[in-house]
Amino acid sequence: MGEVRGPGVDAPGPLHVAAPVARAWAVAAATAAVRVPAGNAEADAWTARGWADVAVGCIALDGAGFAGSGLAGPGFTSPDRRMARRDGPGAFSGLDEVIRSIRVESGGPHAARLRQLRRLAGPVPAWYPDTRPVAGPIRGVREIVWRAADLVADFGEQLRAAAAGLPYETACPLISVRQLAWGVRYRPSPSEAHVTLRLPVNRRLARRTWMCLPGLPGSGTAIAEVPSTAAPMEQQIWRGIHEGAHLDHLSSLARLRRPLAPSPGEFGAGLLVAESYAMAVEILAAVECVLAGEGHAVWQLGAGLIERATRLPGGSNPAEEFTDLPTLAEVYVLGPLQVLSGAPASAVLPAELIRSLHDRWRAACAAYPPAAAFGARAAELVGPADTGPSRLTPCKNSPSWVPELTPRASAGRDPGPSHLAPQVGGLTLSRSAGNLY
Repeated sequence: MGEVRGPGVDAPGPLHVAAPVARAWAVAAATAAVRVPAGNAEADAWTARGWADVAVGCIALDGAGFAGSGLAGPGFTSPDRRMARRDGPGAFSGLDEVIRSIRVESGGPHAARLRQLRRLAGPVPAWYPDTRPVAGPIRGVREIVWRAADLVADFGEQLRAAAAGLPYETACPLISVRQLAWGVRYRPSPSEAHVTLRLPVNRRLARRTWMCLPGLPGSGTAIAEVPSTAAPMEQQIWRGIHEGAHLDHLSSLARLRRPLAPSPGEFGAGLLVAESYAMAVEILAAVECVLAGEGHAVWQLGAGLIERATRLPGGSNPAEEFTDLPTLAEVYVLGPLQVLSGAPASAVLPAELIRSLHDRWRAACAAYPPAAAFGARAAELVGPADTGPSRLTPCKNSPSWVPELTPRASAGRDPGPSHLAPQVGGLTLSRSAGNLY
């Protein structure tokens, strides 16, 4: 994994992104964030969450109104340099316009995060969602997901038990490039270059730190380096394995489509595919770390699986951020089982990713019998009979890597006739949950 310099002396790629380009990116990204595979209250919560993720990119492009934002890398020299030139309304103006055009009244904690991020660039516009809980019922977690959660949690416990008999290695320094470099050996399709962003927000506000932005070299992938209070090994796993897998996925998508940013793997149904893949890579990495004798990493990876399985709405350790997002919470436990088992869900991933992942998983199962037993139980659970609302299938008339989610119990809100839907930047905006890209 290489790290590309950000703007500065001798840095590759353009020094700036023109403000209109930054604005166009924000319009496209905020529009993609609206098209979620859920309806009503869950759609509002998910949209607000997606807009908050867009706001993180806006801070990278426009700056946050004070020193400390901008790109960083080995050649980084100016901590307050912004990517976007001040030659017109920038990225935040595009996000503001989309939010004004598609009104979401409230978004709970997701809206609170969105408003905090927007406040870094100036007063929050009056039309932004407020922080009241989303209005309306939220569906419960499906039975098949509870069974998947039990399976994932059990495997996590097995991994933690196995870690007790392995050497405990020291965690990497808390430097993004070092953590990503450690993870290369455990990711089946490691990508090459990315840009590191140093942003003036903490991990709680940034949440999703991987993204595609305009004006960057290569695949346009970027990772934000932000302060975190998590333990060093937890950060190493999160950055080196999970977020590294997201960068690998974005890079693979970039080789198949233009424009690079935003990527279809960042929002809506595409995010479900991305998280399914990243979690599958985590499970693979856990087994390979057992075989490599990295006990500390094995323990943390096992703990991470248990955390995903227990944080479901209604679970033993529910997470506030997923209370109103059951579809997203579910995919962290059911999605990787579908991907590792070669269920139809895996067909939406680029062939180069799924082929390498499956080859490595077969080898890991052959070398570590508990993994083979886990894989057999997963395949039995997510066989062809799984046709629930989170089934991922390729879009009609779209390349195989473009996902479409067709919920049964939670249909998207009817946006009305297309000629009445609002437009921003020449794009028609709607709440459709159909073909997303």
